[in-house]
Amino acid sequence: MPPSFSDPLAEQDRDQLLQTVRRLLTEADALSSRIAAVSEIGIAINRTLDLDAILRVVGKQAKWLLDFDHLSVCLPMTDNPAWCVTTLFGPIEEEQVDLTQNSGIQLALQAGQPQLIRSGSTGHFLKAYPSQIIIPLIGDEIVLGTVNFATRKPEHYTQEDMRIGYLLALQLASAIRNARNFAELEAARDELRLRASELEARNKELDAYSHTIAHDLKSPLNSLMLKSELIKMKFGEVLGPEGIKFVDGIKEGGFRMNAMIDQLLWLARLRNVHEALTPLEVKPVVQMAIARFDSLIAEEKITVEYGETFPTVLGHAQWVEEIFANLISNAIKYMGKENHQPRITIRGQAQGETVRYEVEDTGVGITPEDQKRLFEMFTRLHTVKAEGLGLGLSIVQRMVAKQNGQIGVTSQPGAGSTFWFTLPAAPPTSEPVPTSSNEQGQPVI
Repeated sequence: MPPSFSDPLAEQDRDQLLQTVRRLLTEADALSSRIAAVSEIGIAINRTLDLDAILRVVGKQAKWLLDFDHLSVCLPMTDNPAWCVTTLFGPIEEEQVDLTQNSGIQLALQAGQPQLIRSGSTGHFLKAYPSQIIIPLIGDEIVLGTVNFATRKPEHYTQEDMRIGYLLALQLASAIRNARNFAELEAARDELRLRASELEARNKELDAYSHTIAHDLKSPLNSLMLKSELIKMKFGEVLGPEGIKFVDGIKEGGFRMNAMIDQLLWLARLRNVHEALTPLEVKPVVQMAIARFDSLIAEEKITVEYGETFPTVLGHAQWVEEIFANLISNAIKYMGKENHQPRITIRGQAQGETVRYEVEDTGVGITPEDQKRLFEMFTRLHTVKAEGLGLGLSIVQRMVAKQNGQIGVTSQPGAGSTFWFTLPAAPPTSEPVPTSSNEQGQPVI
């Protein structure tokens, strides 16, 4: 058996290998610690949306990652081509600089890649530091700025240092982007609040103006209608049939104008309503709405039919009466002169948590084109000649919406129309409130 002996070369290789392994483990441990520090910094800066607080955290904790004599962040200014410099560590640099004169930063911005500088760069900014790491801050594919590490030690930084700096830059770019988005959102909210406040003030002024003008108009208008009636009574024989016709026209015009003023007052009132909805028995409301048009219904020989049920709803009695009155008025207005069976049918149906009411007529119907703009303000249909501002259905839509309901129509030209609206159903145990109306059945403003 050959004698055993140790190989000095093999022993030496093993020692070197162990040293290499120990060195690699130490470097790996150090790298792991640096990566963990990056993660902790990322968590810290993403806890706030205040940009100054974010930069303070980076300035305080970045020393755990890299050795530097200078740390700064450059962000573009909104009102001029200069860049704003925030020095986080080291001697304070100028607050505004032209980065186009710094070759390292310019290259980083153009290429969108980190730059490892070992022997200084051109330009006044960072001139005192031969070793630099310039990393662009990119968020949503937009260059937000740069983060800059620098030291007076020549050829100090390595590729590994640049990678660590890049990891920090990713976290910082995300935090800056979030902070900017939040700041823009806050600014937009403040602007919106300001505009809303201004709009509310203007609406109040407009409402006050509308009420003043409307009431001021009603007084001379009522006087005009009264005097026209007196003229007819006192001077009827002198005026003759043609003169009386003119006087009746004045009075009729006064009634139409009075109805228009009522519509404008409704619009003004609907903007500022905070009344609670109450359980409401609907059939008496419908009957009061119908009573407004008794003479016209009799004159036009229109048959009015009622459904079997009128479920209780949550709403305002005066508003619901006005909704029905407007829909009934439209049904009469667009019934058509050549209609041999003029009929209006009013019915209600419970649908779970809502109640649907319908006003159906056998009138001229509405074209699909007119249906699309039916509830817009100042819309009047051209199917038949009708007077008014065209505000009625737009007001009705607002009334229904204010009572948490919806409104719509189904119609075919020549086959009549069915206007429907929904309101919340009243709870089964609630007691309906009594309904009331003023003497003329008109809305009380």
